[in-house]
Amino acid sequence: GPRRALALVRPPGHHASRDGFEGGFAEGGCFYNSVAAAAAAARAAGVERVAILDWDVHHGNGTQEIFYEDSRVLYASLHADLYPGTGAAAEAGPADAAATGRNVNVMWPDPTRYPAASDGDYRAALDVLLLPIMRAFDPALVLVSAGFDAAAGESFKLALSPALFAHMTQELTRLPAAPPLVVALEGGYHGPSVGACCAAVLRVLLGEEAAPLPHSPPTSRGEKALLAAVRAQAAAWAPHVSEAAARRYLEAERGRGASAVAPPLKRRRCR
Repeated sequence: GPRRALALVRPPGHHASRDGFEGGFAEGGCFYNSVAAAAAAARAAGVERVAILDWDVHHGNGTQEIFYEDSRVLYASLHADLYPGTGAAAEAGPADAAATGRNVNVMWPDPTRYPAASDGDYRAALDVLLLPIMRAFDPALVLVSAGFDAAAGESFKLALSPALFAHMTQELTRLPAAPPLVVALEGGYHGPSVGACCAAVLRVLLGEEAAPLPHSPPTSRGEKALLAAVRAQAAAWAPHVSEAAARRYLEAERGRGASAVAPPLKRRRCR
């Protein structure tokens, strides 16, 4: 059967890096980077390519630093413009090395200053950027830094739904080669929210079909953030990623949203 696991790890680890990096080893409440350690151990054991998806509300600067120049490890992060201030779209890997494009950042606007990213923003990022890159990268192992601090009920104002996390997990289980999938906890501070999101993800890992994700169009600022990430990755991942394709997708999503809320036509009486 499929090889899948949920690791209930505490404390979170994606800010922790290696000695010698700016900030030292421990940072941001993270002391041991479990996901990075797992990726490194897998590579040492002969796993050819490892993909890491980080959906914590904060950027995993430690994980990025560890693998920034490693062409065999793909690090992709969906995060808001919050602590630690890293994770801009332009941070795509060394410009003149094989690792170009192995670091993928989608930085949503600061939710304390602007409207927060929505379920629709995350689904769009998955559809036009992350899944095409992952299919092209063809990982032999997928690890998820599963922070649920972007969920509804948390203090960071993104209010993502458990259904979204289930949807993202299900999409990872459908990668062409069906690589082993390990989901490891990162941030998340509101017990009921973390519990609901963990349960939604675990059901998918156990083989249940995720419920259809209700349509939610991308936000205008979310679109800008996503297009910035697409532009940063397009050269490295052509033809799998392109700004033209992303714009067509976003236009179609806006159309779906408009049709869903369009008022009914008023009937006029014939005179």
